[in-house]
Amino acid sequence: MLSDIDSEVINHYGVLNTLVQPDDVPFYGVPFPGFFLVDEAGVIVDKLFNRHLANREGVEAILDSFLGRVEPGLGEPFEAVTEDDGIRITAFLRGGGGVLRVGPRRRLIVRLEMPEGLHTYGEPVPDGMVATRIEIEGPDGFCCEPIESPPTRPLRLPGLSAPLHVWDGTVDFVIPTYANTALTRTISDGAEPITVQIHVRYQACDDTQCFIPRTRTIELDVPVAGGVIPRFDQLGDYGGTVIEMDSLAHIKRLFKRKADRTPGQD
Repeated sequence: MLSDIDSEVINHYGVLNTLVQPDDVPFYGVPFPGFFLVDEAGVIVDKLFNRHLANREGVEAILDSFLGRVEPGLGEPFEAVTEDDGIRITAFLRGGGGVLRVGPRRRLIVRLEMPEGLHTYGEPVPDGMVATRIEIEGPDGFCCEPIESPPTRPLRLPGLSAPLHVWDGTVDFVIPTYANTALTRTISDGAEPITVQIHVRYQACDDTQCFIPRTRTIELDVPVAGGVIPRFDQLGDYGGTVIEMDSLAHIKRLFKRKADRTPGQD
């Protein structure tokens, strides 16, 4: 634990939370929530940061970053289909044992595995061709952030002035997801599944021809459970497990220290 009263370390690493204003006592000076990943030589090799503590990375995201690959964990929701063109489409929820809760972010992985010689397209594409597109549907309270697409490679074809942007081999599309209280208020104490539909539209081509565009839908049953947080009077209807945690003495010291450093603040 690091006591960084003047936020010197926070500023040195460039993670000061700019959403918190200087007059917001006692919270000004805190960092954005996240992780730095450091190798054996003390070199930062990756970082995982979020805007808000309410939606933060799970430990699986850190482990996957270290390993350099993402694989479904034991018991995590998983579905796959294989098309006639040999392309295999997989969808799985990574993190938390596959259970979605308020707070930690999970990652919905949509994986395309293409046989050698086939590729699919990223934006932009010429008229008459179809770029790969993924759309997610779920119940109210199932929240998705923008899709994190892997990098494409350029493909130059005769007659085109600009290269096309293509994927081949195995590519993962990552959709950060989380549950809000609108979803968890509808469940009981145990984990209950919701159905998430993943629509994948793509067009596969080889070096000589393009195939008919396809749209495939995978249905993923995702367990949802309420989170666990301390009791706050202003919390309202949380939809999870609320526990008693006596932190009043620590909060009082925090307010006093901040107030002492900002004269004139009430």
